Amino acid sequence: MKTLYVHIGMPKTGTTAIQNFCFENKKILNQKGYDYPKLPHIYGDAIAKVRNGHFLVPEEFTSNPEVFRKNLDTILELFQKFPNIILSDEAIWTPVSKCKNMWKALKEEGIRNGYQIKSIVYLRRQDLYLSSIWNQYIKGKSETIPWAEFVKNPSRAGKMKYGTNLKYIVSVLGMENVIVRRFEPEYFVGGSIYADFLNAAGLEMTDEFVLSQYVRNAKLAGNTHEIMRIINGMPGMDREKNKFFSKDVLLTFSDVSGAEYKTEMFAKEEAREFMQKYAAENQKVSDMFFNGEELFDQTFKDTPKWEKDNPYMYDDMIRFVVTCCLRLMEKNEELGREVERLGGSINKNKNPLLSIGKKR
Repeated sequence: MKTLYVHIGMPKTGTTAIQNFCFENKKILNQKGYDYPKLPHIYGDAIAKVRNGHFLVPEEFTSNPEVFRKNLDTILELFQKFPNIILSDEAIWTPVSKCKNMWKALKEEGIRNGYQIKSIVYLRRQDLYLSSIWNQYIKGKSETIPWAEFVKNPSRAGKMKYGTNLKYIVSVLGMENVIVRRFEPEYFVGGSIYADFLNAAGLEMTDEFVLSQYVRNAKLAGNTHEIMRIINGMPGMDREKNKFFSKDVLLTFSDVSGAEYKTEMFAKEEAREFMQKYAAENQKVSDMFFNGEELFDQTFKDTPKWEKDNPYMYDDMIRFVVTCCLRLMEKNEELGREVERLGGSINKNKNPLLSIGKKR
């Protein structure tokens, strides 16, 4: 039967890596009867082009019904050529209160046009997810709230009531059509997120598939997240400026900072206590999909908790200032070369006759 695989995240579970993998291996997937389509609607720079399932995000579904209709019509045409279609967007994984209408509409569409819908979701232990998503918000979404305040209201990050969310999706699609994987390397089929995802979609990892070596979604480590958090609160900050400081400056020495000051946002006992809040939700998932076994590894690292008043902040501030200067020097050199190039073109065009004479 024709199948629409909807990879719904969750965020911070290798979703960007999976999306790039599918995009890069589109030809191989096509040969195997699968397509990872590039759909017509463009969302701009804020949404990566490899996120081809963004039209299913509840907010998009509600505000842009014409895009939903157009994309599903395109998918219906693609089913004439490929029996399996894969869509992916991490923001599809969202609280039940937001996603009900979308899942119902998608299910009805499948019934009407003779294809089944399978949902693939990766779950990450809640304490690890929360610290990771906070880091992501600081890096790319101009977050200014300190960790100590953020962790007091984790509902801002949402999406952590795994059992409740999955129970609803199962009620719409059926248990046999909901594929749940744990974002823990020891559980990956074939030892990698790529092989595991292919397995979830009914494929096998072979040497035909290409694996890029570049980092998909680097994080701010050591003290770099705190520097970026402070910068986010500066007057005049916007998306482009945020990108300069996070990507062009802080990420260039983030690994050095992280290696020098190895920490976690949760202390060991804090993480253990935090996870107790989600014990009942995780048990629901375990009972539904994993025969009651422990959903996540309950080992908690004894790594020191990050503290703002640490002896490495001074060194990181020096790195920050010097890296900013280096990047600005590089940009000035680029502008200087461009000015020289344009100056040469202007001089050349001042006397058209002289220019013609030189050509002869």
